[in-house]
Amino acid sequence: MMDSEDQKRLRMHSRKKPHVVLFICDQMQFQRLGVVDGQAVTPVLDGLCREGVLFSQVYCSNAQCVPSRVSLLTGLYPHEAEVLINFPFFGHTEHIHDGLTTVGQLFRDAGYMTAYFGKRHFGFPIQPLGYSLSNNPRIPGTNSEKDRVFNEEALAFLRTYDPSHPLFLTLSYHEPHPPFELVAPFHHDYAREQLELPDSFYQDDLATKPPFQQEHAASLDHGAHDAEQLRYELHCYYSMISHVDHLVGQILEALEDKDMRRDTIVLFTADHGDMMGAHRMRLKGTLPYEELYRVPVILSMPEPGPRGIIIDRLMSNTAVPGTILDAAGIEAPAPFAERSFLPLNQSPSYPSPIEDAVFFEHYGAYWGLHPFRAVRVRLRPKKQGDLGSTHWKYIRYYGPDQCEELYDLTRDPHEINNLASDTSSDVVWVKTELAGLVDAWWGSTGGRTFDEYEQEEYKSRQSETLFSELEY
Repeated sequence: MMDSEDQKRLRMHSRKKPHVVLFICDQMQFQRLGVVDGQAVTPVLDGLCREGVLFSQVYCSNAQCVPSRVSLLTGLYPHEAEVLINFPFFGHTEHIHDGLTTVGQLFRDAGYMTAYFGKRHFGFPIQPLGYSLSNNPRIPGTNSEKDRVFNEEALAFLRTYDPSHPLFLTLSYHEPHPPFELVAPFHHDYAREQLELPDSFYQDDLATKPPFQQEHAASLDHGAHDAEQLRYELHCYYSMISHVDHLVGQILEALEDKDMRRDTIVLFTADHGDMMGAHRMRLKGTLPYEELYRVPVILSMPEPGPRGIIIDRLMSNTAVPGTILDAAGIEAPAPFAERSFLPLNQSPSYPSPIEDAVFFEHYGAYWGLHPFRAVRVRLRPKKQGDLGSTHWKYIRYYGPDQCEELYDLTRDPHEINNLASDTSSDVVWVKTELAGLVDAWWGSTGGRTFDEYEQEEYKSRQSETLFSELEY
C-alpha cells in the first residue's frame, strides 16, 4: 500500500502528460470566425486565437461529413482510408472500422482516459475506436438542443473527473449543420438586413464551370435563388456558430474550475464548410470552392506555447490528429508522425515551382457522383521581385465529368473565372504543373479509378460491419 508521499509523486508524474481537448463542429466556414469576419460574434474562439495559434490556410480533406471525420480520427486522406463518401449514398458502405488506427486508440494506449461526447457519424461503435467513455448519441430535438444536452453531460463528467489522470476529451457539435435555426439569445447579436451575401452570389453565372454546377444552382433544393431567404439562413448560421462558441466557453470554464486548463492542449476545428449562397448554391456537395474546404483550426498549448500568432502555411486537416499527439509528446506511427502542424515554421519541400501545397478530394453527395482530386498551391515567383499570380487551385474530375477547373486566386479570390480552357502560355504552364502534381499525389497515396470505386465488390465490402445506427 502506497503512503501519501508515494501517491503524491504518482499524481505529479501523471500530470506531466498534458490533457487534450478536441472540439469539432459541423459545417463551419473558416471566414465565420470573429477574428476574420467582423459580423461574427465568437468571443471564446477569438480568445483562443489570442492565447494560441490560428492556422489560416487549412483545408479539409473532403467536404462531406464521414470522409472528413475519418481524416480527423486517422490522419488519412479519404481514399487512403477507403472511405470516399457518406454511407449509404449510391450504394457505398465505406465507414471507419477497427482495421484503421485512430487517435483515440493512440491516446488510450499512452495511458489517457479517452472520452467522446456528441455527434459521431462513423458507422461503427465508438469503443473499438479507442474511446472508453461516450454519451448516448440518440438525443431528440434540434441540433442546438442536442448540443446543449451532450455539453451538459460533458460538464457533469468534468466536475467529477480526477485531474491527476491525463484526459483526451472530444466534443463534437452538430451545429451549424442544417436544418438551420435561429438560436436564442444569440440571434439578437445580428441585424439580418445588414448581413452580407458572398460576392459570387451576384457575380458568378457559372458559364465557365462544369455543367452539373449550373444544374445544381437551378435546382429548388440546392440552388440559391432568393437573397432574403439566404440572409435568413445566414442569420441562423451565425446564431448557431455563436451558440457553439458559448458551449466551448462552458467547457473551458469547467477546465479552469478543475485547475486543468493551464495543463490542457486545446484544438478547435470543423469537418467542412457550407456554400451559404456562394456561386448561387446552398449547403455542401460535389464542389471545390473555398467556402466548403477552408476550415478553422485554432491550437492553444500550455505555457510556454506560442501566443497570438497566425500561421498561413497551406495544410490539410489530415494533420489534426498528428498535431495533438505531437503536442502531447506521444510517439505515433505513420501517417500521424509525418502529418502534423508542428513545428510551426516547417513546411514540406516540393519541386520547383511549388512553394507550398495542400491536396483534397471529393467523390459524391446527394447532388450526384462527380469525383475529383484537387490541389491548392502557392507558387514561387519566377524571378526575384516578381510577385505575379502565386495562389492557384486546380481540380481534375476523374469520373463521368472528365473536366477540369483552374482558378487564379491572386487575381480571382472568389473563384469566378475557370481558366482550365485558357490557352495563354502562362496559364497552360501552371495547369500542366498542377495536373502533374495532383496526379502524382493521387498515385503515391493509393488513389484508384472511378470504375474501380464503382465495382459492386468495392462498394459493398464493408456492409457487414456497418453500424445499424447510421446517423451516429
